[in-house]
Amino acid sequence: MDIILTYFNISGMVKIIVAALSAAVASAFGTISELPREISSLMDETVDPCTDFYSYSCGTWQNNTLLYDNQNINVHTVLATAADKLVEKLLMPNTLGLAPIEDHLKAIRSANSTVEAIFRGAAIAKATGMPLFMKLTVSGDNADATRYALYAEHPGLPLEEIFFEEPVLWAAIEKPYREYIATTFTLAGRADAEAAADVVMALQEGVTSSNNRLSLSAANALYPLGVGLQLQGFGFDFHKECNTNTILLENLYYVDVIEKLLRSLSVDELKTIIEYNVLNFNAPFLSAPFSNAHSEFYGKVLYGHEPLPRATICRSEEVWTADTAKHIESFVQTLEAAFETGLDSAGWLDDTTRANAKTKLSKLNHLFGGPKNPKTYPTLTFDPKAYIANRNKVSADNTAFKLAQIGTAVDRYIWETTAQTASAFNQRETNALTLPAAFLQPPNYDAKADPAESYGAIGATIGHEITHGFDEVGRLFDGVGNVTQWWSAAVTKTFDEKSNCFVEQYGSMDVHSELTGELVGKLDGELILPELIADNGGLNIAYRAYQGYVHAVADATKYTKEAGEKIFWI
Repeated sequence: MDIILTYFNISGMVKIIVAALSAAVASAFGTISELPREISSLMDETVDPCTDFYSYSCGTWQNNTLLYDNQNINVHTVLATAADKLVEKLLMPNTLGLAPIEDHLKAIRSANSTVEAIFRGAAIAKATGMPLFMKLTVSGDNADATRYALYAEHPGLPLEEIFFEEPVLWAAIEKPYREYIATTFTLAGRADAEAAADVVMALQEGVTSSNNRLSLSAANALYPLGVGLQLQGFGFDFHKECNTNTILLENLYYVDVIEKLLRSLSVDELKTIIEYNVLNFNAPFLSAPFSNAHSEFYGKVLYGHEPLPRATICRSEEVWTADTAKHIESFVQTLEAAFETGLDSAGWLDDTTRANAKTKLSKLNHLFGGPKNPKTYPTLTFDPKAYIANRNKVSADNTAFKLAQIGTAVDRYIWETTAQTASAFNQRETNALTLPAAFLQPPNYDAKADPAESYGAIGATIGHEITHGFDEVGRLFDGVGNVTQWWSAAVTKTFDEKSNCFVEQYGSMDVHSELTGELVGKLDGELILPELIADNGGLNIAYRAYQGYVHAVADATKYTKEAGEKIFWI
């Protein structure tokens, strides 16, 4: 289909605005006088739609929408902000200092050996969710997506790896990062804060310099410090029967490097690093000096963001009704039908691949609104004045729950996000479409809105997520989430050729700085190919579904055909 306009906003720093409409087509768009006031009042007619269709469509809304200083102006931000306002009770200021984590700090500081320090760190990780040197997770087995398996993966660094790998970025943040680490240690009462910061920095710089299934005993033998001790800290006994005898290691290069680094550290250096993990992990939830230092570096220094209010941590209000659930279910079914129509009309698909695609589509799992049977914590007691302790109790309970799932059948209805998350997801490993309640609210979605508005707004986004299940990554997963090749070689070759058109088209587009207007470079079409396919595919699905709906239902829309189609694109 023709691409009318694509708008990217990357970290609020660069903008790519591309108009693929010809002047003739733009002029044919005509007047907006026939559009309803609630739509035309949000538009900005002073903007040339051939130059910036996004601002033309919603420029007035964009200019009049008030958000926090660190937020971009877009629908998803507005949805997230609306969810944040659903707060019944704000967190009370935390004036307890280090008290909530004092026991964890004492446990690390009093360790007398490398083994003891790592084991205690692993126990803290299990109890709180804090990342250590490896992250133990439970997910669908990559050899059988219907059963849960145990994984050990890269826990992620406190900084994205790109900051260590790009000299220019590292030069810009090295000093403030070191200062943040030293400040955290100073607040924790360490007299040697500067030296402690050097130890932490050295490890993280060293780490930056395929799955492999092993038995637990083999993993312990090969990686006793990085993997073995953490397994023991999580309660796995290599000598007694437990619910699994294997573990899948992700990124063996990282596992090798971290094991060598841990062997090279003194006990005191290791204790310092684990202590920093505890402090940094809890800093956002400790008293103001800690949370302010954390926000100053991770928000302001790295991304120019001011800290968000503490109120955004807690949200609770009922917004999901039975009528909304029924309407969105029916709405999504029309989009799936439109996608299936596209499969039928795609001449480049062979019969076998088309049939496999339809089978996968028919198995798409719908997770809408929120979990039907949300996880509760009836055995836990909470103290309204002990926020971190409450978080740790919930985290420990969740970890125990996940570990107990190993070897059992995957529950395809378990939610991996919250109802107040203002986004949508395609979970390839379970072939699930997740639409949280916070995502299904105005201006994104309104069950009472005209179909032209609904299909043009949330319809394109849902179509985007459906398409992800069939893009160059989604095609590797079948209807239950197993990694398998269900495309024929000929179809795969044609798909790659067709998708390369996107790579070339978008790769020719200029990227300009929003701050200076200077040319930054060209868009990397290969890098963003999954989103290009999903964006264009989602629009195609939504438009086809809208046309089908109008054709099938006589009074489907209150607008004329011309006005309805304009509204769809606006």
